[in-house]
Amino acid sequence: MKKYPLIKKPVPRQPYEKTHDLDRIGLFISVVPEGQAAAITELLTKENTAFTFVTHGRGTASKDIYAVLGLGENHKQIVFSIIPIRNYPEIKLKLTRRFLVSEYTKGISVLIDIDSLTSVLSYRMITDRRIDETKKGKKAMPTETNDGKDEYEVIMAIVNDGYSDLVMDAAKKAGAKGGTILSARGTGNKDMEKFFGIVITAEKEIVMIIVPREIKDDVLAAISKECGITTKGQGIAFSLKASDVTGIVENEMRENS
Repeated sequence: MKKYPLIKKPVPRQPYEKTHDLDRIGLFISVVPEGQAAAITELLTKENTAFTFVTHGRGTASKDIYAVLGLGENHKQIVFSIIPIRNYPEIKLKLTRRFLVSEYTKGISVLIDIDSLTSVLSYRMITDRRIDETKKGKKAMPTETNDGKDEYEVIMAIVNDGYSDLVMDAAKKAGAKGGTILSARGTGNKDMEKFFGIVITAEKEIVMIIVPREIKDDVLAAISKECGITTKGQGIAFSLKASDVTGIVENEMRENS
């Protein structure tokens, strides 16, 4: 009887996170005066940041706060980037120094942890991980941010065009000092519109507000009351935990007010 060689069953491919110790990655957002984004982008590029995006917005801080902080202009540029957390301490150090150079370079930045990413290639690009078998099994160095303190939250409020001032009025009454407004365009689910009887308009404004954690719930409640989904503003607001904040933060405003 003829013998045939045994065919080995293919070993199931293991997910990348099961075979590698992953570096943490974060969404890094910087809000700076108009004209400063290029310098921030250059700084991030020198720290091997793979992705950087710039958009425009406007500040909402009251005139007295702008006067205290030396900011006579409320046109803003917002820089979004995705960075490995291990690079953050050096980025924070350089940004902090830059924010202190002059009134024109003042700004604020926030770091938010990212939980998941779309592909291994994207991860390798962001973390500068080349395809190198010798790196398998090596543990990433842990990086602490903000000395383990989680003091701030980033509130994102999405409302109909023209209602961002109402959002900020409500937020300020609850203790927020200011925010940044971005223009956007939304799309609504027609079935949801029919079910809830709400027509979702396309033109939107996104209000980003950084607040101390202790007032986060009050700010969200105030925004919901004034600009919630059942109001003309049709707003939806949520918060994201900030791993760290650099620049003009709440306590600096208190010290100068």
